[in-house]
Amino acid sequence: MIRSCVHTHTHYCDGQDSPEVLIQEALALGLTTLGFSGHGAADYDDAAMSPENEMHYQAEIRQLQAKYKNQLELLLGQEHDALAPYSSFPYEFLIESVHYIPAAGEKLCVDWSQARTEENIRRYFGSDPYAYCQAYFRTCAAAYEKSPAQIAGHLDLVSKFNEGAPLFDEADPRYLAPAREALASAVDRGLVVELNTGAIARGYRTLPYPAPPLLQSLRDLGGQVIITSDCHSKPYLTFWFEKAAQLLRTCGFRSVLQLRASGLEEVGL
Repeated sequence: MIRSCVHTHTHYCDGQDSPEVLIQEALALGLTTLGFSGHGAADYDDAAMSPENEMHYQAEIRQLQAKYKNQLELLLGQEHDALAPYSSFPYEFLIESVHYIPAAGEKLCVDWSQARTEENIRRYFGSDPYAYCQAYFRTCAAAYEKSPAQIAGHLDLVSKFNEGAPLFDEADPRYLAPAREALASAVDRGLVVELNTGAIARGYRTLPYPAPPLLQSLRDLGGQVIITSDCHSKPYLTFWFEKAAQLLRTCGFRSVLQLRASGLEEVGL
């Protein structure tokens, strides 16, 4: 079973809990590794840590690593947004994610709300949702090509508000082709693609990121996957992990990766 989660957010960014509350939950669940991945400072992102909070975050995780060194592997990481500068601080791991895309000199948030998404498609993409999706996936591909990260975060986040397909058809080639190009870029760069269950926990989706057709494409490309919960609240630290493993088996995967202090390790499904 998966005994690791390395996509977690604390009260230093947009999470609800302190790092130590999440550590206690991880110990209760029998996890071997817990990775903290606060949103790196970005002046355009309300969910990100402020520079001051990021410094406090780094210091507290370092202190907790020493406190719990004989009980739990704690990893100090960051979720980096593709349009933000990289920190000079030596994080132990990075998740590369796209939350914003550039358009007409603006940075458009792709996971704010369905209404905001519809407005952005109308205003910046001539009411063409596939042009919007293409811009998102091209931003992903460009980010992966230059990123020092180990993990590609929630690859099809652009579909967050598309449960039931009110915005676009995820089976349309105009959607799938750029999505698969982004996947190929991640695989070519050696990034592990996360299966992210966070949108299910928060009621936006009934399936994780990436959706099954993209998971199958990832398998065909020879890519590797890591299961995460994108946890923002302790009850969801390992949310949907067992079902995620079942879904991956259905899509042809026989193993996943876990990030440990010693590096990535393969775990059979």
